[in-house]
Amino acid sequence: MLLMLFQVSAASNSSVNAAGRNAVVTSLLICCGFVVCWTPTVIYCVMMIFGYITEASGPWYEFVQMMAIVNSCINPLIYAAKYHEFQTGVRCLLRKRQVQPAVQRVVMQVRDVAGLQS
Repeated sequence: MLLMLFQVSAASNSSVNAAGRNAVVTSLLICCGFVVCWTPTVIYCVMMIFGYITEASGPWYEFVQMMAIVNSCINPLIYAAKYHEFQTGVRCLLRKRQVQPAVQRVVMQVRDVAGLQS
């Protein structure tokens, strides 16, 4: 009996560990995406503060603006790549089907002592 409890505990711990690793990897990807997308903006602003750039225009300015917008676009892609539930929800939306809830409703019948259905 103790061995069975240990096996169940080990199985649940491995799924918890896998979920924790998945969350850490997803967080790291999102942080890296943030740094990659916003670093050009920070550098551009610092260069403007110190006078190396005098105008907020031109191709580099447009690139910096685009990178800031890209940051908002990559987060759903990261979630789509990492989470099965997110992938299923997106597929259902694209197919215009109703998403099935993870928890389904349970209907219980209550019987009285005599066995009659109420």
